[in-house]
Amino acid sequence: MDVRQTLICFFFFTALRGRNTGLINAEIISRTRTEGGNITVACTFIFSGIKKIFCKQPCEEGDILIATEDVTAQRGRYSIKYTEGAFPVRSTVLYVSITKLTKSDAGKYRCGLNRSLPLLSYQDIVIRVEEASVPSASTQNTTQLSSSTGSYTPSSASPEGNQQSQKEQTAAGVLLYVRLTLVIMIIVLSTAVLIICRKSEPKEPTVEAVYANITEANRVSEEIREEDDESRTPPLEMSAV
Repeated sequence: MDVRQTLICFFFFTALRGRNTGLINAEIISRTRTEGGNITVACTFIFSGIKKIFCKQPCEEGDILIATEDVTAQRGRYSIKYTEGAFPVRSTVLYVSITKLTKSDAGKYRCGLNRSLPLLSYQDIVIRVEEASVPSASTQNTTQLSSSTGSYTPSSASPEGNQQSQKEQTAAGVLLYVRLTLVIMIIVLSTAVLIICRKSEPKEPTVEAVYANITEANRVSEEIREEDDESRTPPLEMSAV
């Protein structure tokens, strides 16, 4: 008997063992969540499947939440996501989710894969929904008082939390002081450098200075010309005898 025949016999006897329900039982997954929250459960299978099923037990016709051959599906608050594996390297996973849990969602569920053989591999799920905690009157008064003053301070804050908060505030104050000091120093240094650069630049002569220089040059030229005229020898006078 070869390996193929062995596998066929294995699946055949397995089907006979579950001939009343057509199911192969697995471990029960138990999860607890708070009312109003969301829950996602991963159902792990050895082999892949074609049809994905998510139902609430006893999984009769009216208890089927999702039954599809697609990879993902959603129906109201219920959804599934299928990730096919490769035996024996990676397992096949069917994620089933319920959003906005209510007390009526508590109970037993089942996620399953229907393969080509007349078998349905499934896992049972037990979901417990706890009632959301209601804040006490003192907590509500503290919250309202803090809200009216523009701040929120939880009444359950521990001394360690207060000390940590004070340390963070102190560190933030020191950091702010250092930043302001650096900004002021940068501004002062920039102003000093700008003043030094302006002083070192050569000054351009003004219009009045240029005009005064031209006038002085003209005056000097006239004086030189007058001195030349005076130094010249007067012409000789000729008389007829």
